[in-house]
Amino acid sequence: MYASEEVLRTQINASPDMICFKDGEGRWLEANQAILKVFQLEEVDYQGKTDAELARFTHPLYREAFLACEASDKLAWQKTTLSRAEEVIPTRQGYRVFDVIKVPIFDTEGKRKGLVLLGRDITEHKQAEEKRLRSEARLAEAQHIAHLAYWEWNLITGQEEWSKEMFRILGLSPNTEINPEIFEAALHPDDRDMVLQAFEHAIYDGRSYQVEFRIVRPDGTICYVQAFGKLIRNAAGKPHRFLGTAQNITKIKQVEESLRQTNEQLQLRLNELAQRNQEISLLSQMGNLLQTCLTVEEAYTVIVRFMGQLFPDTIGMLAMFEDSSVTLENVATWGQCSTNTEEVIFAPTDCWALRQKRPYYMLNKQTHPLCNHLFSATSPLYMCVPMIAQGELLGLLHIAQPELASSHLNEAHQRLAETVSEQIALALANIKLRQTFQDQSIRDALTGLYNRRYLDDTLERELYRADRNQVPVGILMVDIDHFKQFNDTYGHAAGDVVLQKLGQFLNDYIRKGDIACRYGGEEFTLILPGAALEVVEKRAEVIKNNVKKLIVKHDNQNLGIITLSIGVACFPEHGPQFKEVLRAADTALYTAKRQGRDRVVVAE
Repeated sequence: MYASEEVLRTQINASPDMICFKDGEGRWLEANQAILKVFQLEEVDYQGKTDAELARFTHPLYREAFLACEASDKLAWQKTTLSRAEEVIPTRQGYRVFDVIKVPIFDTEGKRKGLVLLGRDITEHKQAEEKRLRSEARLAEAQHIAHLAYWEWNLITGQEEWSKEMFRILGLSPNTEINPEIFEAALHPDDRDMVLQAFEHAIYDGRSYQVEFRIVRPDGTICYVQAFGKLIRNAAGKPHRFLGTAQNITKIKQVEESLRQTNEQLQLRLNELAQRNQEISLLSQMGNLLQTCLTVEEAYTVIVRFMGQLFPDTIGMLAMFEDSSVTLENVATWGQCSTNTEEVIFAPTDCWALRQKRPYYMLNKQTHPLCNHLFSATSPLYMCVPMIAQGELLGLLHIAQPELASSHLNEAHQRLAETVSEQIALALANIKLRQTFQDQSIRDALTGLYNRRYLDDTLERELYRADRNQVPVGILMVDIDHFKQFNDTYGHAAGDVVLQKLGQFLNDYIRKGDIACRYGGEEFTLILPGAALEVVEKRAEVIKNNVKKLIVKHDNQNLGIITLSIGVACFPEHGPQFKEVLRAADTALYTAKRQGRDRVVVAE
């Protein structure tokens, strides 16, 4: 509250108008610097003093003003509502005129509580007004004497009389012979009917007229004219004369046109500013969402949603380099963009932007070649912007304008496209980096399969989901037979090759949604959500039989046939908890090894 009072006090003191607050007895409570300066009270402790008391502390010039102020306060109290009057305050330099407003304030019982005084210095305004009135009087007298821009038409004789100013407005010599055809010929073709109709109505209906029109002078210049006319009747009440004045308002029209253009430019700038603010807001929203995306696929969905808002009335696509970094794949589109107009997969050399590693703006198909990743010139105007993050080329942002679009791509769109490209590239790079770190933490570096940590987390989650949905989950515990012999015979490097090949094999032989993990050493675990025990056993037999077809070589040496021992268990048959099911599969695995290896054993 104190801060608000301080701000209000600062604003009041900064006001050029006089502001003063008095209590119900007329004692000053608060006053701003403007009123203190007027009455030279800057060094006076004014609070708690009345006007009469303050008059003793200031220059004698102001005493009469203080007394007058006290009297007007009384009138304001008597009136009980807002009062307004001009008050003259003498100064050493002459006098100042103030427009003073006084607002009396009463409590709920009708007793006087306070008075607010507001005074604005209108001295210059009053002086200017007086000067204007004197000037208008002189001008009126001059016009009366000189008959400026005056014309008269005698309706009885047909004779016309023009002042010299009238000739100047029409761009004619004062010696030009006057006739109605001259004036009519000078009227702008687009205004002629309107002016002649105004004259006719004034003559036949007896009405005065006021009309604005254009004159085409002999030198071709245009003069804007404001004309007034009045029908004069004779003593018998019949039309006798027609009097008119004309004023050259060309400069006024020029100023009006200049103001109109300025207003248009201002509105254009305001619209552009509003557009920039909208774009900044959308960029911020998109950036915040991209930061929370867990996968690039999620990010593509966010990007498509915002691209349609950032670039309305456009079509476009987002293309990313595949893992090979040799080709790009169209991963997201918006607008009417589809595989009918864009290649799904294309080479970097198909795009001029990627060739040059800088934005390519195809704004004139006569001078710029089309990119080859376009099927045809269905969108003659487009932009291709490479997406680069930390020096790495990640992909391409393509934005095109349909032929019937209401707006056109311009420099503002180009700047925005580059900004959007930078933001998207950085966000996607961060997501990929996070995914890399996550993969490193949950995947086995040698085989590329999930690790033991991921298995523990996932198996518990899968069993919980299966229990909720009342579906089974199959577990395979897999062990490479005689793996130690591979290491002893061919070396550990060969053993690593066997593990890698088996990891690839298991990945190829599981369904989408199944999970393959390296349990430890030469042991592997497969999780088959939704698979019943019979299905799991059959899958185990297929894996056991097909693994023998693997050809594993190291240093051009065939490492022989790989055989597997597999233990099979299933939730919920072999336990309600993941540790129990895993233990059952592990027990079945060791049973398979004891029974001679190269076999599948189902847990009891």
